[in-house]
Amino acid sequence: MTGASKELLPHAISEDELGYLAVHIGVSLERNYGAGSIRQTEVLVVTDAGNSTFRVVESKIMREFPQLKFSRDLTLQEYESLEEVDEDFVITTVRISEKNKPVIKIAPFPTPYQLKQVGRLAMIDQTHPYIIEQFFDERFFMVINEKISQETLFQTVCQKLQQDGYVTPDFYPSLQERESIVSTLLGEGIALPHSLGLLANKTVVVTVIAPRGVEWNKETKENAYVIFLLAISKADYEEAMAIYDLFVTFVKEKTTRRLMTVKNFNEFQMIAKDSLARIL
Repeated sequence: MTGASKELLPHAISEDELGYLAVHIGVSLERNYGAGSIRQTEVLVVTDAGNSTFRVVESKIMREFPQLKFSRDLTLQEYESLEEVDEDFVITTVRISEKNKPVIKIAPFPTPYQLKQVGRLAMIDQTHPYIIEQFFDERFFMVINEKISQETLFQTVCQKLQQDGYVTPDFYPSLQERESIVSTLLGEGIALPHSLGLLANKTVVVTVIAPRGVEWNKETKENAYVIFLLAISKADYEEAMAIYDLFVTFVKEKTTRRLMTVKNFNEFQMIAKDSLARIL
């Protein structure tokens, strides 16, 4: 590190950490200047009047959003019998319950406002491909209602990650060392702990909801209430950088209070996808 850099930064930064930051910056530049492939966003349509209504809706939406792929047309009864939706989101002309994917209710001839709502969801997978399904896992979602220390939390999470083959024994000490350099508390009670460098065998985000708080900074007594522990592999780092947009949105929108109320992974997914829809 140069003398000028030492004057500007409060802590020394190792070569591994500089490499980690360089990866983040490089991937951000690539993403902003057109790198990456675009996938069609799949849509499920639910109607109450059969095939003719579906064709009207399909024709109107396809003119506005040619990147969409209409995979199925179901009746209300067929939709309600589904355990979960495979498509990216649902467009419906009737009132339906929301399952595991976002739902937009529209008229057979959609209004400009309804088209704007469709447009938001049409862009999610184009801008942030698969990030919820690919990098967040129900097995690594935890709600911790008792008081817990940062050290105990790290030990518990790293032990599980290691048992499942996501990281090696080197990950835990690297996680501690990274935290000792400078706090990973973003703000609004959200923390993003990670290792020095890309040490994971496979990428996953461990999501921890801690309503009673985890003391994250002993000097300032600041607590983290929502923790996203990042285990990122070299193979996945390009796609994984899209995760950071979601975390920044959580902070900007002061989403911590909403996140602290979730009781399961499905509730967390709904909030995350709602936030993703506004990253445009």
